[in-house]
Amino acid sequence: MMINELEGILQDIRYANGVYFFEINVDGDIFFALQLHNGYKTGSNVKLRFREGDISIAKEICPEISISNIHKAIVKNIENDSLLARFELSYKEKSLYSLITQRSLRKLNIKINDGVYFLVKALSVEVFCG
Repeated sequence: MMINELEGILQDIRYANGVYFFEINVDGDIFFALQLHNGYKTGSNVKLRFREGDISIAKEICPEISISNIHKAIVKNIENDSLLARFELSYKEKSLYSLITQRSLRKLNIKINDGVYFLVKALSVEVFCG
C-alpha cells in the first residue's frame, strides 16, 4: 500500500468535542484534516499523509458532497491487474497514487493525461511535523 505525502503550512486550528480541525495550505490549495491530538501552532510546516486507498477519483464533482478535500490532478500512469487499477496522479508537480477497482476504471473511462479530481476525506488525512 502506497502512502501519499504532501508538505504544507498549517493555517488554522479549531477544537470542538475532543477533535482538532486543521486547515493546511499546500501550494495555494487548502486541505482539511481531523485529529484527536495537536502539538502544532498555526504557521507550522507540516506533512500530510494519506493512503492510496483513501483517494477517490472523479471526472466531475457534485456540489452536494461531504468530502472537503477535492483537488484537480492529471493522470500520469495507470497500472492494471485483474481486480484493481493504480493511478499515478500529477498534482502540483508531485506524484500521488490512488487505488480503485477495475469496475470503477471501466465506468469512469479514464485514460493517461486526462484531468480528474481526487477526493480525500478529512478523517483520512494524518498531519505530522514537517
